[in-house]
Amino acid sequence: MTRERITYRFHLPDGVETVTLLFDSASFTLCPDTGKPPPPWTRLDFHRCGHCPLPHTTPTCPFAAAFSGFVKDFDRFYSYEEALIKVETQSRTIVARKPLQHAVASLIGLIGATSGCPHLAFYRPMARFHLPFARDDETLYRVFSMYLLSRFLENGTVDLADLTTHAAAACRVNHGMAERLRAAFRKDVMVNAIITLDSFAQAVPLVIEDRLNELRALFGLPDL
Repeated sequence: MTRERITYRFHLPDGVETVTLLFDSASFTLCPDTGKPPPPWTRLDFHRCGHCPLPHTTPTCPFAAAFSGFVKDFDRFYSYEEALIKVETQSRTIVARKPLQHAVASLIGLIGATSGCPHLAFYRPMARFHLPFARDDETLYRVFSMYLLSRFLENGTVDLADLTTHAAAACRVNHGMAERLRAAFRKDVMVNAIITLDSFAQAVPLVIEDRLNELRALFGLPDL
């Protein structure tokens, strides 16, 4: 099995925190870290999402377990503290200075989509072409493009009928994960990173028509 690698380096006041993720090159699912047993707060029954379809015999939440190895490293910071972040992929390096909640949100979004969470797997094709620190308009363009391509590949149709359903399911995952993190950690970096992700998921149903109308101009098309 060949693998893809993405590394986030957080240059913090007291040192550098490095998070390296490996993905299956074909499916772009996250390769599990088998180094340490997952902590108790990752148990599936600990603040489980209300719409989770996984069987009760599943020992851990795949999303929580996927980032459990590094979350404690950020529990000494507040979400508004800034850091220099370098994101290294096999084709480019992206550097930005961001508040930690926005930087970690980019990382958590990548992990969620590839972790095995059934409700976030919809976003895995976007993760394959990960764009760290994307603006809202960039993310919306990528979501629309990815979704329409998935519909076309699946059944030859092109519409946005189910996009709001996927966004609503992601919101419920985000809310469940925020409650899980509030119960397990003291500082707010991870919780506010999840809230940052959720603000986008909540916006999707509200802005679809307006944003699509704005994009028409890029293609030389008149407003509807």
